[in-house]
Amino acid sequence: MSQQPISSPLRLLLPAAAAACLALTACGSGSGPSLEELEERIAPSTGAAAPVTDPSALAELRFDADALACDPRITGNAPGTWETSAPRNGVSRSAPLKLRDTEGSEDLPVTATVTAPDESTVEAEAAVSGTEWAALDFPGDFPDASLSKGPYTVVWTTGEGAYIACDGFTAD
Repeated sequence: MSQQPISSPLRLLLPAAAAACLALTACGSGSGPSLEELEERIAPSTGAAAPVTDPSALAELRFDADALACDPRITGNAPGTWETSAPRNGVSRSAPLKLRDTEGSEDLPVTATVTAPDESTVEAEAAVSGTEWAALDFPGDFPDASLSKGPYTVVWTTGEGAYIACDGFTAD
């Protein structure tokens, strides 16, 4: 039997593979953090009614009509799988705003906070029931609200202050 020489690319990969194996075994055998500790550092768990750690973060959210998303991006901390609905653009008289939990099994009070183009805010309450949509009409369901030209940001929270989602629309 004759032996064939190892090709040049493989010869270069062998030391790297050996170093990777050593690094992996060294990382796995120390007294470092457990998997649970690492997960907690990456995404701390929150209770079902936990409010956003920094409520001012919600006040900074703004709907970007070009991206059809809110900035900055904040992950919701309310349990559930949420969907929102808003007309996005072209609103001239009123905007139907909707929210639902696609896996919902209970009734949950929610609040929609709408920030107008002039930075004023108004709130209205609704209730999500199971997987049904909670629906509000802007400006009709929001006391002292009016509709003027520009982008509107809609921030949904639970009745206890946990952040659900951000959405928005633009009035003509």
